[in-house]
Amino acid sequence: MDNLNLPQAITVGRLQDALSLQALPFNNDLVQSVSQLSIQTIHFTGIKTFTLPFSGEMVTLEPSDNLITSMTLVIGNEKTTLLFEQRAPFPWPLFCEKATDWLERELGRILTASERYSQMIAKHLTNGDGFSFINSLLEVFGCDIFLLNKQLEVLGWAGGKSLPMAPISFKPPEISNTLPNISSLSAPLNTGQWTEKGYQTIPLTWCPLSGSKGVLGFLGLAANLEDIGSIEQFFLHKTATLILLELIKTQSIQESERQHHRDFLFDLLYNNFDSLEVIISRGKLWGWNFARPHFVIVGEIPNYDPDSADRERFEELVTEMCTLLQKRQPKTICLERNGQVVLLFPLQEMLPQSEWHGKAHELLEPILKMKSIPGKQPFQYGLGNLYNSARYLHRSLQEARTALELGKLFDNTDRLISFHGLGIMRLLHRLDRQELEDYRSEVLGPLLKFDKDSNLDLEETLLAYFSCNTDLNDAGEKLYLHPNTLRYRLKKASEILDRDLSSLENQVNLFLALKIGKLKSLWPD
Repeated sequence: MDNLNLPQAITVGRLQDALSLQALPFNNDLVQSVSQLSIQTIHFTGIKTFTLPFSGEMVTLEPSDNLITSMTLVIGNEKTTLLFEQRAPFPWPLFCEKATDWLERELGRILTASERYSQMIAKHLTNGDGFSFINSLLEVFGCDIFLLNKQLEVLGWAGGKSLPMAPISFKPPEISNTLPNISSLSAPLNTGQWTEKGYQTIPLTWCPLSGSKGVLGFLGLAANLEDIGSIEQFFLHKTATLILLELIKTQSIQESERQHHRDFLFDLLYNNFDSLEVIISRGKLWGWNFARPHFVIVGEIPNYDPDSADRERFEELVTEMCTLLQKRQPKTICLERNGQVVLLFPLQEMLPQSEWHGKAHELLEPILKMKSIPGKQPFQYGLGNLYNSARYLHRSLQEARTALELGKLFDNTDRLISFHGLGIMRLLHRLDRQELEDYRSEVLGPLLKFDKDSNLDLEETLLAYFSCNTDLNDAGEKLYLHPNTLRYRLKKASEILDRDLSSLENQVNLFLALKIGKLKSLWPD
């Protein structure tokens, strides 16, 4: 980009000089104090109103007796009136005409510079140079400046004045859901804060890049908000508009690519390809190596409804999740499907089964501390078995979903449930429900009937007892029961069922029936 100096703003002081107005002595200090204020609207009493496309103050000029001109400024909610004497007196209509001519020339000068500035940025973007022009903006605006996308990734950084040459940490700017004021030609600004040690005292101002699709990024300036004048705001608005258009174009291209990605991945995960060779060759088009083994993990937020008002927040979480994972491992595949997130992690080689759970936990580590939807539990995850061929990824997907569903039945604080760790439940899950219900009734029928008429909860007692490997102390702690109370309940259950609880065969039959009872809680009514 060519060097460009920002034009001067249209201020009270410059208007005074252009119109040859001499401040009356008694208000000299007051005139001096407002001379640098920018003007947005000038009302010539009885003649016309001239409005400028910049932020600034409202000014009213009015003739008085003895060639005295009053200037009233509306600053905030207060009015300030200044009195001037014309050095070269003109009739009021000619005075207003002279003022209008000067304003039009100044406006034309600023708009010409603005057009040249916009063309330079547009040319830079058209040439495919990306956002490297941010370096030139450092000289234009006179302060360090940088560009972020919606995920707060740095797309361009121009430091060297008060900031280092490389990006430093900052407090994330707040994203407003309100639509921008399209009619405004000034950039909406708000104050930010650095978190990097040694830089917290340096000012930071955010300029959101907002459009009809919401906030797509931010420009950050190492400057105080109050030091950013009307012309700087006007040119920031031009900058933000051009960058926003580029981000929208980039987003559109990315969405198109993502749709092609999704189509391929859904075909892959639903076993719609004829051969491994086709999968590998198609995967290479997107930079994925499906000759390697992949973990398949499915995540969901318990009780989340994709059709609820939480949908937008869920999509933001999925985007954040993908960003965090791909920073750690760029070839991670992440997609959303029916309120679940499906993750594919490429591995260098096959791993022994004993290492699957630990390795998957390590891969998920960047996202395990993410916040959930307000009022909801955090994401829970299911891990499918690891296969040495992409032909079986569809099977791993179904296993991961099964692990996620059956994981609800386990008294486990681990948010990752592995399919290979489900034990007998994975077999019971596949059997006919009526046969399972019949078996449960045959084995536990008398005890279930007794539980309906009492408050001993013998079914829960037996399940805890067997789950604790028949250890009375462990089972008592789990049920918050004294060992003697537990012994009484076990004896009662043995009598009702007419079974010896110490017999291994009886233990196996009872444990299966009890597990079916847990599985039944997932069945629809």
